[in-house]
Amino acid sequence: MKKITIILGLLFLSMTILSSCEDKKSENENKKDKYKKEIKDPCDILDYSIEIFEELEGLSDKYDDIDDLEDDKKDKKKVNAYFDDLEDAWKYAFKKFEAEEMMEIFESECRNDEDMEESMDEIEDFYEERFEDFLDFISKEIVNMEKDKNATEDETYDYAEEAAVAEEDYAVDDYESYDYAEETVEAEAGNFSYKELQFMEEFMEECTSDNYYAMYDYCECALEELMYVYTIDQMEYLEDTEALEFIVENTDCLELIDYDEEYE
Repeated sequence: MKKITIILGLLFLSMTILSSCEDKKSENENKKDKYKKEIKDPCDILDYSIEIFEELEGLSDKYDDIDDLEDDKKDKKKVNAYFDDLEDAWKYAFKKFEAEEMMEIFESECRNDEDMEESMDEIEDFYEERFEDFLDFISKEIVNMEKDKNATEDETYDYAEEAAVAEEDYAVDDYESYDYAEETVEAEAGNFSYKELQFMEEFMEECTSDNYYAMYDYCECALEELMYVYTIDQMEYLEDTEALEFIVENTDCLELIDYDEEYE
């Protein structure tokens, strides 16, 4: 873990790296603006996906198989960009819409569901491996969506009502002395293991050590994004370069560093 926080802290000190990220930030902002414009309800993500599938189908028509396509560096780069855009768009949709809204897609309630199926059928054999990766990504997002939904329900759970039901069903004699505050704290802490809590505490302490106020929001963002993708065990053995590349290329966390405060 120490390696990760050290390399993340170096981002703050390296003006070269920060400067090189400006174009990437601009690209991410443009993507977000495009998604906001084109994905206004959950079913819109299907229209967006269909457009990408059609572009991929057009590329595949030029080649006998995926190996031939990947021999062309220019078209291989286009394929990677299309699939990256596809995943980013779906990530945006999962974050923007509630779980119940997103389930409309997976329960075939969208007007464009059949068009989506047809578009997928046209390309899934040609881009077999990439398509499997995409479907795995969707499956993981669904699992995470359900976890977030359950966590939200737990946080808003009415503990007083639970205690009242328990008293009625089991005739709890000491109902009035029930410690709701303690139960609430335990429930909230129960969302993380002791190992996870310890890792989070050490991560934030080390990551903000150079300048607490300038780095706090950035470190918090980096921790959240890393934990979204990696387990605690994986992060303990994560290569420095892999962590750095992930933060720079897949998140907007760098924007949260308070440059002015640090260099005053």
